[in-house]
Amino acid sequence: MSEHPIERRKPLSRRDFLRRAGMTGIALPSMAAILAACGSDNGGGGGSASPSAAFQLARPDNPVTLPLFDSNPPIADGLSPEAGPLRIIGYPDYIWNRVLKKFTNEFGAEVEYTQYATPEEMLREIQTHGSDFDLWVTTTVENVGKVATAQLIQPLNRTYLPNFDANAWDGVKSQYFDVGSVYSIPYTIYETGIAYRNDIVTEDVAAMDNPYDILFDTKYAGQTHLLNGARDTLSVPLFRMGESVSTDDPAVLEQAKQMLLDGVSSMNWKFDHVDYNELNNQFAIHHTWSGQLTYYIYYLPEGVTIDQFTWVWPPQEVGGKAGVLATDVFAIPKGAQNPVLAHALINMLYDGDTALENYSYEGFQPPNKAYSIDKVIADGIVPENLRNTLLTEDHLPLGSRPLEVQEWELEPATTQLYQQIYTEVTGGV
Repeated sequence: MSEHPIERRKPLSRRDFLRRAGMTGIALPSMAAILAACGSDNGGGGGSASPSAAFQLARPDNPVTLPLFDSNPPIADGLSPEAGPLRIIGYPDYIWNRVLKKFTNEFGAEVEYTQYATPEEMLREIQTHGSDFDLWVTTTVENVGKVATAQLIQPLNRTYLPNFDANAWDGVKSQYFDVGSVYSIPYTIYETGIAYRNDIVTEDVAAMDNPYDILFDTKYAGQTHLLNGARDTLSVPLFRMGESVSTDDPAVLEQAKQMLLDGVSSMNWKFDHVDYNELNNQFAIHHTWSGQLTYYIYYLPEGVTIDQFTWVWPPQEVGGKAGVLATDVFAIPKGAQNPVLAHALINMLYDGDTALENYSYEGFQPPNKAYSIDKVIADGIVPENLRNTLLTEDHLPLGSRPLEVQEWELEPATTQLYQQIYTEVTGGV
Protein backbone atom coordinates (compact mmCIF):
# COMPACT_ATOMS: atom_id res chain seq x y z
CA MET A 1 0.00 0.00 0.00
CA SER A 2 1.31 3.47 -0.84
CA GLU A 3 2.17 5.81 1.98
CA HIS A 4 -0.72 7.98 3.05
CA PRO A 5 -0.03 11.72 3.29
CA ILE A 6 -0.74 11.65 7.03
CA GLU A 7 2.51 9.72 7.51
CA ARG A 8 4.41 12.78 6.33
CA ARG A 9 2.90 15.01 8.97
CA LYS A 10 4.90 16.79 11.60
CA PRO A 11 5.43 14.64 14.71
CA LEU A 12 2.67 16.44 16.61
CA SER A 13 -0.60 16.15 14.72
CA ARG A 14 -3.81 17.87 15.72
CA ARG A 15 -5.13 14.78 17.42
CA ASP A 16 -1.87 13.98 19.20
CA PHE A 17 -1.81 17.57 20.39
CA LEU A 18 -5.29 17.12 21.80
CA ARG A 19 -4.31 13.90 23.55
CA ARG A 20 -1.16 15.33 25.11
CA ALA A 21 -2.69 18.63 26.08
CA GLY A 22 -5.75 16.93 27.56
CA MET A 23 -7.45 20.28 27.27
CA THR A 24 -10.63 19.63 25.36
CA GLY A 25 -12.69 20.20 28.48
CA ILE A 26 -11.25 23.62 29.32
CA ALA A 27 -14.02 26.04 30.20
CA LEU A 28 -15.01 28.33 27.37
CA PRO A 29 -14.72 32.06 28.09
CA SER A 30 -18.19 33.19 29.08
CA MET A 31 -20.56 34.84 26.67
CA ALA A 32 -20.52 37.93 28.84
CA ALA A 33 -16.73 38.11 28.72
CA ILE A 34 -16.67 37.70 24.95
CA LEU A 35 -19.34 40.30 24.38
CA ALA A 36 -17.52 42.69 26.72
CA ALA A 37 -14.36 42.40 24.63
CA CYS A 38 -15.39 45.29 22.40
CA GLY A 39 -16.91 47.48 25.08
CA SER A 40 -20.46 48.29 25.98
CA ASP A 41 -21.35 50.40 22.93
CA ASN A 42 -19.82 49.65 19.57
CA GLY A 43 -22.05 51.65 17.31
CA GLY A 44 -24.05 48.89 15.69
CA GLY A 45 -25.25 49.33 12.13
CA GLY A 46 -28.05 51.86 11.85
CA GLY A 47 -27.48 53.00 15.43
CA SER A 48 -28.23 49.63 16.95
CA ALA A 49 -27.75 48.89 20.63
CA SER A 50 -24.62 47.37 22.16
CA PRO A 51 -23.52 43.93 20.88
CA SER A 52 -24.75 42.16 23.99
CA ALA A 53 -28.22 43.64 23.52
CA ALA A 54 -28.31 42.22 19.98
CA PHE A 55 -27.08 38.75 20.81
CA GLN A 56 -29.49 35.85 20.39
CA LEU A 57 -29.06 32.14 21.06
CA ALA A 58 -29.42 30.44 17.69
CA ARG A 59 -31.52 27.30 17.34
CA PRO A 60 -32.71 25.32 14.31
CA ASP A 61 -36.20 26.57 15.12
CA ASN A 62 -34.85 30.08 15.84
CA PRO A 63 -32.38 30.87 13.03
CA VAL A 64 -30.38 34.03 13.58
CA THR A 65 -29.25 36.65 11.09
CA LEU A 66 -26.18 38.08 12.78
CA PRO A 67 -25.98 41.87 13.15
CA LEU A 68 -23.83 44.15 11.02
CA PHE A 69 -21.98 47.11 12.53
CA ASP A 70 -20.82 50.35 10.96
CA SER A 71 -17.54 49.96 12.84
CA ASN A 72 -16.92 46.51 11.33
CA PRO A 73 -17.81 46.49 7.62
CA PRO A 74 -16.91 43.81 5.09
CA ILE A 75 -14.02 44.59 2.76
CA ALA A 76 -14.83 46.45 -0.45
CA ASP A 77 -15.32 44.73 -3.79
CA GLY A 78 -12.55 44.47 -6.37
CA LEU A 79 -9.47 44.71 -4.13
CA SER A 80 -6.17 43.13 -5.17
CA PRO A 81 -4.67 40.42 -2.95
CA GLU A 82 -2.25 41.75 -0.37
CA ALA A 83 1.45 40.86 -0.35
CA GLY A 84 1.04 38.76 2.77
CA PRO A 85 2.10 36.75 4.56
CA LEU A 86 -1.27 35.17 5.12
CA ARG A 87 -1.44 34.52 8.86
CA ILE A 88 -3.61 31.59 9.90
CA ILE A 89 -4.66 30.48 13.37
CA GLY A 90 -5.94 26.92 13.48
CA TYR A 91 -5.73 23.31 14.58
CA PRO A 92 -2.41 21.63 13.76
CA ASP A 93 -2.31 20.37 10.17
CA TYR A 94 -5.93 21.24 9.46
CA ILE A 95 -5.00 22.31 5.92
CA TRP A 96 -2.55 20.20 3.93
CA ASN A 97 0.82 21.91 3.40
CA ARG A 98 0.67 20.91 -0.26
CA VAL A 99 -2.46 23.04 -0.64
CA LEU A 100 -0.85 25.95 1.21
CA LYS A 101 2.17 25.77 -1.12
CA LYS A 102 -0.22 25.75 -4.08
CA PHE A 103 -1.77 28.91 -2.64
CA THR A 104 1.64 30.57 -2.28
CA ASN A 105 2.55 29.68 -5.86
CA GLU A 106 -0.68 31.19 -7.16
CA PHE A 107 -0.79 34.36 -5.07
CA GLY A 108 2.87 34.95 -4.29
CA ALA A 109 2.18 35.24 -0.57
CA GLU A 110 3.80 33.08 2.07
CA VAL A 111 1.66 31.43 4.75
CA GLU A 112 2.33 31.60 8.49
CA TYR A 113 0.32 28.98 10.39
CA THR A 114 0.00 29.33 14.18
CA GLN A 115 -1.24 26.12 15.79
CA TYR A 116 -3.51 25.74 18.80
CA ALA A 117 -4.92 22.51 20.16
CA THR A 118 -8.43 23.55 21.14
CA PRO A 119 -11.16 26.01 20.13
CA GLU A 120 -10.94 27.48 23.63
CA GLU A 121 -7.29 28.39 23.16
CA MET A 122 -7.95 29.94 19.78
CA LEU A 123 -10.89 31.91 21.11
CA ARG A 124 -8.77 33.43 23.87
CA GLU A 125 -6.09 34.33 21.31
CA ILE A 126 -8.67 35.95 19.02
CA GLN A 127 -9.97 37.96 21.97
CA THR A 128 -6.55 39.35 22.80
CA HIS A 129 -4.64 39.34 19.48
CA GLY A 130 -7.27 38.86 16.79
CA SER A 131 -5.82 41.43 14.39
CA ASP A 132 -2.58 39.43 14.33
CA PHE A 133 -4.38 36.82 12.22
CA ASP A 134 -6.09 36.80 8.83
CA LEU A 135 -7.98 33.51 8.92
CA TRP A 136 -9.39 31.34 11.71
CA VAL A 137 -9.38 27.61 10.86
CA THR A 138 -11.79 26.92 12.47
CA THR A 139 -14.24 28.22 15.01
CA THR A 140 -17.08 26.09 16.32
CA VAL A 141 -20.74 26.58 15.58
CA GLU A 142 -21.52 27.45 19.18
CA ASN A 143 -19.11 30.40 19.10
CA VAL A 144 -20.00 32.07 15.80
CA GLY A 145 -22.81 34.23 17.15
CA LYS A 146 -20.80 35.31 20.18
CA VAL A 147 -17.67 36.36 18.31
CA ALA A 148 -19.64 38.05 15.51
CA THR A 149 -21.76 40.04 17.94
CA ALA A 150 -18.66 41.02 19.89
CA GLN A 151 -17.06 42.17 16.61
CA LEU A 152 -14.14 39.78 16.96
CA ILE A 153 -14.66 38.59 13.37
CA GLN A 154 -15.58 40.57 10.27
CA PRO A 155 -18.40 40.07 7.76
CA LEU A 156 -17.43 38.22 4.59
CA ASN A 157 -17.61 39.63 1.07
CA ARG A 158 -19.11 36.88 -1.07
CA THR A 159 -17.87 38.45 -4.33
CA TYR A 160 -14.49 36.93 -3.44
CA LEU A 161 -16.00 33.47 -2.88
CA PRO A 162 -17.42 32.32 -6.24
CA ASN A 163 -16.33 28.72 -5.64
CA PHE A 164 -18.33 28.61 -2.42
CA ASP A 165 -21.44 29.86 -4.18
CA ALA A 166 -20.90 27.39 -7.05
CA ASN A 167 -19.81 24.27 -5.16
CA ALA A 168 -21.05 24.35 -1.56
CA TRP A 169 -24.04 22.21 -0.73
CA ASP A 170 -27.10 24.41 -0.80
CA GLY A 171 -28.00 23.30 2.70
CA VAL A 172 -24.83 24.74 4.26
CA LYS A 173 -24.96 28.13 2.56
CA SER A 174 -27.35 29.52 5.13
CA GLN A 175 -27.21 27.71 8.45
CA TYR A 176 -29.35 28.49 11.48
CA PHE A 177 -26.48 30.01 13.49
CA ASP A 178 -25.47 32.42 10.68
CA VAL A 179 -28.27 32.90 8.18
CA GLY A 180 -26.80 33.77 4.80
CA SER A 181 -23.23 32.89 5.87
CA VAL A 182 -22.63 36.53 6.73
CA TYR A 183 -19.66 35.82 9.03
CA SER A 184 -18.77 32.16 8.54
CA ILE A 185 -18.14 29.61 5.79
CA PRO A 186 -18.31 25.85 6.52
CA TYR A 187 -15.04 23.97 6.10
CA THR A 188 -15.85 20.39 7.10
CA ILE A 189 -18.95 18.42 7.98
CA TYR A 190 -19.10 15.29 10.14
CA GLU A 191 -21.21 12.98 12.25
CA THR A 192 -20.57 11.79 15.78
CA GLY A 193 -21.44 8.15 16.23
CA ILE A 194 -20.08 4.71 17.11
CA ALA A 195 -17.21 2.79 15.55
CA TYR A 196 -16.75 -0.85 16.56
CA ARG A 197 -14.81 -4.00 15.82
CA ASN A 198 -17.33 -6.35 14.24
CA ASP A 199 -15.08 -9.34 14.94
CA ILE A 200 -15.25 -8.59 18.69
CA VAL A 201 -18.71 -7.06 19.17
CA THR A 202 -21.33 -9.73 18.50
CA GLU A 203 -24.34 -7.39 18.43
CA ASP A 204 -25.60 -5.74 15.25
CA VAL A 205 -25.40 -2.26 16.73
CA ALA A 206 -27.22 -0.58 13.83
CA ALA A 207 -30.22 -2.86 14.42
CA MET A 208 -30.50 -2.04 18.12
CA ASP A 209 -33.49 -0.01 19.28
CA ASN A 210 -31.01 2.25 21.06
CA PRO A 211 -27.45 1.97 19.69
CA TYR A 212 -26.13 4.07 22.58
CA ASP A 213 -26.83 1.10 24.87
CA ILE A 214 -23.74 -0.63 23.45
CA LEU A 215 -21.54 1.98 25.09
CA PHE A 216 -22.86 0.78 28.48
CA ASP A 217 -22.75 -2.98 27.82
CA THR A 218 -20.52 -4.46 30.52
CA LYS A 219 -19.47 -7.30 28.21
CA TYR A 220 -17.19 -4.67 26.70
CA ALA A 221 -15.98 -3.09 29.92
CA GLY A 222 -12.43 -1.86 29.54
CA GLN A 223 -12.76 -1.98 25.75
CA THR A 224 -15.07 1.00 25.24
CA HIS A 225 -13.89 4.57 24.72
CA LEU A 226 -15.81 7.86 24.68
CA LEU A 227 -14.81 11.18 23.16
CA ASN A 228 -13.46 13.58 25.76
CA GLY A 229 -14.86 17.09 26.01
CA ALA A 230 -17.88 18.44 27.83
CA ARG A 231 -20.31 18.51 24.89
CA ASP A 232 -19.11 15.25 23.31
CA THR A 233 -19.04 13.26 26.55
CA LEU A 234 -22.41 14.48 27.78
CA SER A 235 -24.02 13.80 24.40
CA VAL A 236 -23.81 10.06 25.10
CA PRO A 237 -26.18 9.85 28.10
CA LEU A 238 -28.38 12.66 26.80
CA PHE A 239 -28.97 10.96 23.45
CA ARG A 240 -29.40 7.62 25.19
CA MET A 241 -32.09 9.23 27.34
CA GLY A 242 -33.77 10.87 24.34
CA GLU A 243 -32.97 14.35 25.60
CA SER A 244 -31.60 17.36 23.78
CA VAL A 245 -27.83 17.45 23.69
CA SER A 246 -28.06 21.14 24.54
CA THR A 247 -30.54 20.90 27.38
CA ASP A 248 -30.31 23.42 30.19
CA ASP A 249 -32.56 21.44 32.53
CA PRO A 250 -30.54 20.84 35.73
CA ALA A 251 -32.55 17.72 36.59
CA VAL A 252 -31.87 16.16 33.19
CA LEU A 253 -28.19 17.05 33.40
CA GLU A 254 -27.99 15.54 36.89
CA GLN A 255 -29.49 12.32 35.56
CA ALA A 256 -27.00 12.34 32.68
CA LYS A 257 -24.15 12.88 35.13
CA GLN A 258 -25.24 9.93 37.24
CA MET A 259 -25.46 7.73 34.15
CA LEU A 260 -21.89 8.70 33.28
CA LEU A 261 -20.65 8.11 36.82
CA ASP A 262 -22.27 4.68 36.83
CA GLY A 263 -20.65 3.98 33.46
CA VAL A 264 -17.23 5.05 34.67
CA SER A 265 -17.56 2.50 37.45
CA SER A 266 -19.02 -0.36 35.43
CA MET A 267 -17.34 0.21 32.05
CA ASN A 268 -13.92 1.61 32.95
CA TRP A 269 -14.21 3.90 29.94
CA LYS A 270 -11.22 5.67 28.43
CA PHE A 271 -11.90 9.22 27.25
CA ASP A 272 -9.92 10.27 24.18
CA HIS A 273 -9.93 11.56 20.59
CA VAL A 274 -7.28 9.29 19.08
CA ASP A 275 -9.07 6.10 18.12
CA TYR A 276 -7.20 5.89 14.80
CA ASN A 277 -4.01 5.49 16.83
CA GLU A 278 -5.46 2.77 19.11
CA LEU A 279 -6.37 0.02 16.67
CA ASN A 280 -4.12 -2.67 18.14
CA ASN A 281 -6.91 -4.27 20.19
CA GLN A 282 -7.04 -1.24 22.46
CA PHE A 283 -10.75 -0.74 21.90
CA ALA A 284 -13.70 -2.76 20.72
CA ILE A 285 -16.09 0.21 20.63
CA HIS A 286 -15.35 3.91 20.25
CA HIS A 287 -17.71 6.88 20.37
CA THR A 288 -16.05 9.09 17.75
CA TRP A 289 -16.30 11.36 14.70
CA SER A 290 -16.95 10.00 11.23
CA GLY A 291 -13.85 11.74 9.85
CA GLN A 292 -11.60 9.78 12.18
CA LEU A 293 -12.36 6.50 10.42
CA THR A 294 -10.77 7.84 7.25
CA TYR A 295 -7.41 7.30 8.96
CA TYR A 296 -7.98 3.76 10.20
CA ILE A 297 -6.70 2.07 7.06
CA TYR A 298 -3.29 3.72 7.52
CA TYR A 299 -2.85 2.61 11.15
CA LEU A 300 -3.94 -1.02 10.97
CA PRO A 301 -1.81 -3.34 13.10
CA GLU A 302 -0.65 -6.66 11.68
CA GLY A 303 -3.50 -9.12 11.37
CA VAL A 304 -6.27 -6.49 11.41
CA THR A 305 -8.13 -5.49 8.25
CA ILE A 306 -10.30 -2.47 7.60
CA ASP A 307 -13.40 -4.60 7.01
CA GLN A 308 -13.33 -5.52 10.71
CA PHE A 309 -14.61 -2.01 11.52
CA THR A 310 -18.22 -0.89 11.34
CA TRP A 311 -19.65 2.63 11.62
CA VAL A 312 -23.05 3.43 13.14
CA TRP A 313 -24.72 6.84 13.10
CA PRO A 314 -27.91 6.40 15.17
CA PRO A 315 -30.21 8.81 13.25
CA GLN A 316 -30.11 6.65 10.12
CA GLU A 317 -30.31 3.27 11.86
CA VAL A 318 -33.28 1.08 12.77
CA GLY A 319 -34.06 2.82 16.06
CA GLY A 320 -33.83 6.29 14.55
CA LYS A 321 -32.22 7.77 17.65
CA ALA A 322 -30.76 11.24 17.73
CA GLY A 323 -27.15 11.96 16.82
CA VAL A 324 -24.73 14.72 15.98
CA LEU A 325 -24.24 16.31 12.58
CA ALA A 326 -22.00 19.36 12.78
CA THR A 327 -19.70 21.65 10.83
CA ASP A 328 -16.41 23.43 11.50
CA VAL A 329 -16.40 26.91 9.97
CA PHE A 330 -13.91 29.49 8.70
CA ALA A 331 -13.97 33.07 10.00
CA ILE A 332 -11.83 36.15 9.35
CA PRO A 333 -10.82 38.16 12.46
CA LYS A 334 -11.67 41.83 12.63
CA GLY A 335 -8.62 43.92 11.82
CA ALA A 336 -7.02 41.22 9.65
CA GLN A 337 -4.22 42.78 7.61
CA ASN A 338 -4.68 40.42 4.65
CA PRO A 339 -8.43 39.85 4.32
CA VAL A 340 -8.40 39.52 0.52
CA LEU A 341 -5.85 36.69 0.82
CA ALA A 342 -8.00 35.08 3.50
CA HIS A 343 -11.01 35.12 1.19
CA ALA A 344 -8.80 33.73 -1.59
CA LEU A 345 -7.74 30.70 0.46
CA ILE A 346 -11.33 29.92 1.43
CA ASN A 347 -12.29 30.20 -2.23
CA MET A 348 -9.41 27.91 -3.26
CA LEU A 349 -10.51 25.28 -0.74
CA TYR A 350 -13.93 25.27 -2.44
CA ASP A 351 -12.44 24.52 -5.83
CA GLY A 352 -13.56 20.94 -6.48
CA ASP A 353 -10.15 19.45 -7.26
CA THR A 354 -8.45 21.30 -4.40
CA ALA A 355 -11.18 20.29 -1.96
CA LEU A 356 -10.75 16.63 -2.86
CA GLU A 357 -6.95 16.90 -2.70
CA ASN A 358 -7.08 18.50 0.74
CA TYR A 359 -9.65 15.95 1.91
CA SER A 360 -7.36 13.09 0.92
CA TYR A 361 -4.98 14.34 3.61
CA GLU A 362 -7.21 15.96 6.18
CA GLY A 363 -9.85 13.23 6.39
CA PHE A 364 -12.79 15.39 7.43
CA GLN A 365 -15.25 15.82 4.59
CA PRO A 366 -15.87 19.22 2.93
CA PRO A 367 -19.53 19.86 2.03
CA ASN A 368 -18.64 20.27 -1.64
CA LYS A 369 -20.85 19.10 -4.51
CA ALA A 370 -17.99 19.18 -7.03
CA TYR A 371 -17.22 15.53 -6.27
CA SER A 372 -19.27 12.44 -5.43
CA ILE A 373 -19.16 9.75 -2.77
CA ASP A 374 -18.41 7.23 -5.53
CA LYS A 375 -15.32 9.23 -6.48
CA VAL A 376 -14.17 9.39 -2.85
CA ILE A 377 -14.47 5.60 -2.67
CA ALA A 378 -12.85 5.05 -6.08
CA ASP A 379 -9.92 7.29 -5.15
CA GLY A 380 -9.33 5.22 -2.02
CA ILE A 381 -9.88 8.08 0.41
CA VAL A 382 -12.55 6.05 2.24
CA PRO A 383 -12.88 2.22 1.99
CA GLU A 384 -16.10 0.75 0.65
CA ASN A 385 -17.17 -0.79 3.97
CA LEU A 386 -17.08 2.67 5.57
CA ARG A 387 -19.11 4.33 2.84
CA ASN A 388 -21.73 5.19 5.44
CA THR A 389 -19.31 7.59 7.16
CA LEU A 390 -19.79 9.89 4.17
CA LEU A 391 -22.48 12.52 4.15
CA THR A 392 -24.56 13.92 1.32
CA GLU A 393 -26.93 16.86 1.17
CA ASP A 394 -29.76 14.40 1.78
CA HIS A 395 -28.48 13.91 5.34
CA LEU A 396 -28.81 17.57 6.27
CA PRO A 397 -32.51 17.43 7.23
CA LEU A 398 -31.59 14.75 9.78
CA GLY A 399 -29.13 17.16 11.35
CA SER A 400 -31.61 20.01 11.50
CA ARG A 401 -34.04 18.27 13.81
CA PRO A 402 -33.68 19.67 17.33
CA LEU A 403 -32.29 16.53 18.98
CA GLU A 404 -29.65 16.06 16.30
CA VAL A 405 -27.58 19.22 16.58
CA GLN A 406 -24.67 19.15 18.96
CA GLU A 407 -23.25 22.61 19.12
CA TRP A 408 -26.16 24.84 19.95
CA GLU A 409 -25.07 27.95 21.78
CA LEU A 410 -25.51 27.75 25.53
CA GLU A 411 -26.00 30.40 28.16
CA PRO A 412 -22.85 30.93 30.29
CA ALA A 413 -24.35 29.27 33.37
CA THR A 414 -25.30 26.20 31.33
CA THR A 415 -21.84 26.03 29.76
CA GLN A 416 -20.33 26.09 33.25
CA LEU A 417 -22.63 23.30 34.39
CA TYR A 418 -21.61 21.10 31.44
CA GLN A 419 -17.97 21.73 32.28
CA GLN A 420 -18.50 20.92 35.95
CA ILE A 421 -20.18 17.61 35.12
CA TYR A 422 -17.50 16.71 32.60
CA THR A 423 -14.73 17.42 35.11
CA GLU A 424 -16.46 15.46 37.87
CA VAL A 425 -16.97 12.46 35.60
CA THR A 426 -13.58 12.37 33.90
CA GLY A 427 -11.27 14.32 36.15
CA GLY A 428 -10.89 16.77 33.24
CA VAL A 429 -9.12 14.28 30.96
